[in-house]
Amino acid sequence: MKKSIFFCSILLASLAAHSQSTEPANMTTEEVLALIKGKTIQTQNTRWGSVRLNFQENGIVWASGNGFNHKGAWKVEEGKLCLDGQKFDFEGCGAMRKVGGEIQHLWPKGEVHFTHQLP
Repeated sequence: MKKSIFFCSILLASLAAHSQSTEPANMTTEEVLALIKGKTIQTQNTRWGSVRLNFQENGIVWASGNGFNHKGAWKVEEGKLCLDGQKFDFEGCGAMRKVGGEIQHLWPKGEVHFTHQLP
């Protein structure tokens, strides 16, 4: 009987932890900067498919994929990633959030712009 109660307790604790990790959680400015500043990430863009983003430390971002390579600017304000580029389909600031093992960048109105799988 004690083993059953112990097993049920562990099962419930692990289910609770799993459900919490899949709840969307907005990222802080520090978390966003740690993820992208000076780094290249592979994303899945809702309009363009697979897009590689190279976030240079000087605020320049290069977006490449499917035959294009565009230059723009980036900054982070209050945990939101702001993008600006003449050929980007996104201008403005969107929240960055963690959902399970995925990072999502949102359009200003809240829809998903791109996703990035965490290692």
